[in-house]
Amino acid sequence: MTIKVKVIQPPNLSFLERIYIPEIIKGLKTTLMHILNFHPITVQYPEEVKQLPPRYRGLHILPADDEGKIRCVACKLCEVACPTQAISIVAEASDEYGIERRPKVYNIDFMRCVFCGFCVEACPCDALRMGMQYELASYNRAGLIHTKEVFFDPNVKSRAPRDNANFLYERERGEILDEPNEVEKIRNASSI
Repeated sequence: MTIKVKVIQPPNLSFLERIYIPEIIKGLKTTLMHILNFHPITVQYPEEVKQLPPRYRGLHILPADDEGKIRCVACKLCEVACPTQAISIVAEASDEYGIERRPKVYNIDFMRCVFCGFCVEACPCDALRMGMQYELASYNRAGLIHTKEVFFDPNVKSRAPRDNANFLYERERGEILDEPNEVEKIRNASSI
């Protein structure tokens, strides 16, 4: 078995090409053009706020229902879906009509959160959303554990109905099963 060796001859360069002067001048010309046509892309952060894309996943928000309360029913699906176990929920009994539980404690540890959005996708009642806020700095670790009081926003309203069955019915047929007067009749009948 023989080895084939291919010998490559270096190109014959002229005197100017051997001392690299024309190449250095071309490089300096390129640098000078960049300096003269300079357009900064740096955002001066506290004074200027960067425009975020509409699908940005920032700090979590708990939207409010029609009465201005937290929509969460403490089903703990977001806690199960979180790959880093950053969410912890403690449920308590609720005496409100149609809702068995409410979250007594709802904490998100942002030292662990990777902002993947799995918790938002797992929530069946649109009680958790990803917001557009990205300022998360804190001087201590305790400041990065947010409670439900911190990220509950009563100004954000949810369009989804309270229960999932009505949401599916609305999507298929175009109307909601429970009307407010029917709910009031059931409340009055159950209190007798």
